[in-house]
Amino acid sequence: MAELSLTELRAGARKTLQGRWLSFAGYTFVILLLTAAIPNMLEKIDPKDTFGIGTILSILYSLLVVNAIQLGVNALYLKVSRGEEGSLGTIFAYFSNGGYAKAILFYVLMGIYLFLWSLLLVIPGIIKGFSYAMAPFIRVDEPELTANEVITKSRRMMDGYKWKLFCLYLTFLGWLLLSVLTLGIGLFWLIPYMHFSLVHFYRDLKKKQS
Repeated sequence: MAELSLTELRAGARKTLQGRWLSFAGYTFVILLLTAAIPNMLEKIDPKDTFGIGTILSILYSLLVVNAIQLGVNALYLKVSRGEEGSLGTIFAYFSNGGYAKAILFYVLMGIYLFLWSLLLVIPGIIKGFSYAMAPFIRVDEPELTANEVITKSRRMMDGYKWKLFCLYLTFLGWLLLSVLTLGIGLFWLIPYMHFSLVHFYRDLKKKQS
């Protein structure tokens, strides 16, 4: 089975977003508020204290809330890409569907692995980041796997495809620069476009290797 080109992956993302651009721009605003803005605000509660209550609260919030939301975000994108119903509420699914502990453990373990690889040098850490890129989608699709099995499966799936994923990201560089010129407003449309392209990359890779 022939794999999709980068152009076809982006086209698939645009097709999925037809009629949904505004909705996902709104979802992105809420997601960034929950996963980036709130931790940043918590950290600034006591800016004079290097490792005070604000930093501790930010770390705990990221660990216990952001990780579960991030997995819910990937579930939302996967569902919509497959023609299933998805809504903003999907991002909170892992707080109530029994997968909360697994979501936390998965992101903690992946973070530890990336940190340890980064200790060697920056480049090995970046390479491993690409190796683990499919792990969140695998975690959603195969909840029966352990966190370590999910990460291992992503590493094997990405064997020989890390460069292609890197090139896919590069194709969005111009759009990223344009988003900067709009004072970041364009990111609310660019992020869903990139995320759906990554989802189609995963689905194409999974289909090819199944």
